[in-house]
Amino acid sequence: MSVRVYKVGGPALEDPGLVGPLAAEVRRGDGEAVLVHGGGRAVERLLDTLGIESRFVEGRRETSTEAMAVVEMVLSGSVNKQLAAGLAAAGVPAVGISGRDGGLVRARLVPGLGRVGAPERVDPALVRHIWAAGYVPVVSPVASGPAGEAVNVNADEAALAIACALGARTLVYLSDVDGVRVGGETARTLAADEARRRIEDGTIAGGMALKVRVALEASAAGIPEVVIAGVARLRAEFAGTRILARGEPSSKPSRDDGPSARPSRDGQRETGPSSGPSRNGQSPRNPPGGDSSGA
Repeated sequence: MSVRVYKVGGPALEDPGLVGPLAAEVRRGDGEAVLVHGGGRAVERLLDTLGIESRFVEGRRETSTEAMAVVEMVLSGSVNKQLAAGLAAAGVPAVGISGRDGGLVRARLVPGLGRVGAPERVDPALVRHIWAAGYVPVVSPVASGPAGEAVNVNADEAALAIACALGARTLVYLSDVDGVRVGGETARTLAADEARRRIEDGTIAGGMALKVRVALEASAAGIPEVVIAGVARLRAEFAGTRILARGEPSSKPSRDDGPSARPSRDGQRETGPSSGPSRNGQSPRNPPGGDSSGA
């Protein structure tokens, strides 16, 4: 069975006008789909309103017990339900759940960041039950910690862990940008060695650096098609940047890239040593950087 996992953030999550194109993207693919969403900006707005300060450590939001209540309320509540309802209205039967439901995602705590966690184990049974009932799961990245407590997990990492546990063929990160910019242009593909070099020299930085690191882990873990994309993919204009594990050179977009520029499914399976989540649902390490509220 072909499985696609989408991490939804940025305009795809925040612009109601893009729910229809997102639904079309989900319907267009083969097999089953799962959507994992972020929502860090919505969390930030409510924290500011409530006067709860956020401190970031290497791009991660330190999460107190007080802040965690807000994170769960926003991500597993309003953001999750709005996205699921919007997809349903656009013709995709969707069910909103969180990583805590059915023991979907268990996380270990990241030292020094309070209630911030990294995915440790995924039990995809609930996702499969939802598929069997004819629905598409929409997943908040809030997970269960060591004692069953709510834990703030980065949505990029949650999507990767879930994709590995499901044996996904495709993992698409939808965000603010249409792909990874290299040398002033958005690349169609990005090789592992070049990606690491660009992160080290600061060309790829901040939240995009986290996305690229996680995407490299996904590709190294054996997911054949790993893509960082944005609104242009939803509008069938540019498929995004496909991340390569190793062996293939990076490429820039050609002038005729358009609706037909979706990554080919042929010959894309990359192999290489993986330090990321294995395809049995376990996630041995957590890449640094990024906002752990999943924006």
